Amino acid sequence: MAKPTISIPDGMLEDIDRRAAEAGISRSAFVQEAIARYGEALDEQTAQEARARRIHRAIEEMREIGKKMPPGVDGTAIIRRLRDAPPRWLEPEDER
Repeated sequence: MAKPTISIPDGMLEDIDRRAAEAGISRSAFVQEAIARYGEALDEQTAQEARARRIHRAIEEMREIGKKMPPGVDGTAIIRRLRDAPPRWLEPEDER
């Protein structure tokens, strides 16, 4: 296991030691857990930002599609009609 040398302000080290003691773990275990949680938080933030970019891109693409649709087309009505229609497997065979 690597043993890096890092600089930590005195007050922060005291806080780390106090919290580690309260948790009943070593300073090293506390710092390892803190680093792991921070890494997870960064990963989550990156994933959320990527999701927000995808949503924004999808909205922009839908706006572009909307600009190309002829006037009078009600996309919402079409979606509702498709959503509310019974599944094709429920329709009698002669209506398919």
